[in-house]
Amino acid sequence: MLDPLLEFAIPYGIFAALFIWLLNTTNTRNELREDSYQKTIRKNQEIIAELAKSFTNLSGDVKEIKEALKRGGVET
Repeated sequence: MLDPLLEFAIPYGIFAALFIWLLNTTNTRNELREDSYQKTIRKNQEIIAELAKSFTNLSGDVKEIKEALKRGGVET
């Protein structure tokens, strides 16, 4: 992909060729960075889902404890 663009830009001067090269390099780096961000986001989403399950279980446990305390005559 880069070679045809460079061949097109070279007749317009070295700065046009350098611009095409820089644009391609920047896009390649951005794609790699975006992949890294997406992996991080997926990992964080998995962690958040696990924590949500844990909090749901904890909430159920707290309700059970409150009910047990009320049955025992202790007010919360």
